[in-house]
Amino acid sequence: MASHITKAKKIMLLSFLVFILFLSAAVITPLLLGPEFLMAEDSLEPSKKYDAIIVLSGGEERLDHAAELYNEGLTSHMILTNSTEDSTTPEKAMERGIPQSAIYEEPSATSTYENATRSKEIMEEEGFESALVVTSDFHSRRTKMTFDDIYNSQIKLDYSFASNFFDPSDGMTENEKRITFGEYVKMSVYWFRLLFE
Repeated sequence: MASHITKAKKIMLLSFLVFILFLSAAVITPLLLGPEFLMAEDSLEPSKKYDAIIVLSGGEERLDHAAELYNEGLTSHMILTNSTEDSTTPEKAMERGIPQSAIYEEPSATSTYENATRSKEIMEEEGFESALVVTSDFHSRRTKMTFDDIYNSQIKLDYSFASNFFDPSDGMTENEKRITFGEYVKMSVYWFRLLFE
């Protein structure tokens, strides 16, 4: 009986230490790296033709940017992740000049991880070998980390990021502080998930 209690205490202690480590990472990392770290480098190759553009839901600026790239002739296919969200509906894409025949819908993703896994399923089903991933600049580091992990070099990915209100260089607004903290928390969760795979 005593050994069971000791084992339970060890598990509780380990769980508590993992929680403290996670909390520390989520709080300290933004202070060390700053909000600028959230913004990855754009790797768009303007002369390249991509099999598809993958648009992540979460803001109309993402769809605006993706539509511009589509209309410049960079691809003839567009994958809308979480296409039931108001910012990435097929109707909004068609309003921006994307033909319905070019649109692939992924209606159920609820996270960046699911955006990656479900868009990869579409890419593989269609035999696509390259994609340009479009999201917001503040979401770019986490997107690149997640997509690179899930796609694992099996499909060639480049990234292009839509600019919006996020500009920490001129001082942080309350909204920018909230976004920065949220992004680091979500990145920390993903890093810990990778540790236990």
